[in-house]
Amino acid sequence: MNFFEKHRLKRAVRECRQMVRLALAMREDVAPPAAVDAAREADAKLRAAWSVREWPALEGACERAAEAAQALMPPRPGAKWRENIEVLVVALSLAMACKCYFIQPFKIPTGSMQPTLNGIIAHPQTGKTWSDRFPFSWVKIALFGEYYQEVRAQVPGRVGDIRRWGDQEALYVAGVPHPVRLTQKPGSPELDEEKSMTLHVRQGDFVEKGQLLASGRVVRGDQVLVNKVRYHFARPERGDIIVFDAEMIPERKRWGIPDGSFYIKRLAGLSGEDISIAGRRLVADGEPVTSPRAFERLSDDPAYNGGYVPLPGTLLPTAGSVLHVDEGTFLPLGDNTFSSQDGRFFGPVSEKALVGPAFFVYWPFGPHWGRVE
Repeated sequence: MNFFEKHRLKRAVRECRQMVRLALAMREDVAPPAAVDAAREADAKLRAAWSVREWPALEGACERAAEAAQALMPPRPGAKWRENIEVLVVALSLAMACKCYFIQPFKIPTGSMQPTLNGIIAHPQTGKTWSDRFPFSWVKIALFGEYYQEVRAQVPGRVGDIRRWGDQEALYVAGVPHPVRLTQKPGSPELDEEKSMTLHVRQGDFVEKGQLLASGRVVRGDQVLVNKVRYHFARPERGDIIVFDAEMIPERKRWGIPDGSFYIKRLAGLSGEDISIAGRRLVADGEPVTSPRAFERLSDDPAYNGGYVPLPGTLLPTAGSVLHVDEGTFLPLGDNTFSSQDGRFFGPVSEKALVGPAFFVYWPFGPHWGRVE
């Protein structure tokens, strides 16, 4: 017998003995006594043959040990399916445990944190390109969350005005809303054509049913992971991008916040501070906020429209207004100051409402993928 055959037998002996020991450990107290005795006898003979390296007899001893182990613990029907289902159940249980207690995914629904984090946005496009056709369209959706969309008239009638509809705008035709993705220029009622769907009709036009109203390339909002554990061991810090339960906002019905809503904003004001806005900068207790770096970026980077602005009719109506943040509360503000319903409207939120800080964009695979700042 050559070296390779001996090596194969050594491995077979080890596996068979493990099989017998496992079968005895699991079934010895419930299996028929004859099967238990047969397994012990087969194991003893295999051990004896191995101790003297009786190579010709080892192969037969291995087969008898394996048969005895199977008789003691017969394979269950559909064992492979059972194993796969068990693995799937365990994986799902772990995923649910992580979601409930450690990490939770959160989808950015609106543009209140742009351009730090994107909500659902659109770009002008007329007609499909080669990348919008199967199978390339599936790749674009799966990796980059992009797809081409056309909005057609559901009813014939005259085109009315554009009004807010949920988390987006709607073009009304004969009183019927047709959701479209449009973005206004900062502080202006004019549309930002580079960030809006292409409109193919104007107000007052008469359209037939099925006529094209708008088209564009829609990009799904960033989806982030939220650390639900951190605030159990550390205090919230200024600059954190926080997710909080909007149902705990006082007078939320006044601001039209629907049930079950969660908001994502940047933590701007800490407990006990007096917050104001001066020169488009955040001011805390009379001192301009410069740390962390995100607040400097908000003021200096043109992409952020020049920092924060006070808004008439809110709790910070003018540059000289001061908003006090009570103990146990925090003031959240959106990075997209012209399109954010934030603490300027509803004030500070309770620490109990905080879910945790967002720390990672896991989808889509675009410029924001990775660590959140």
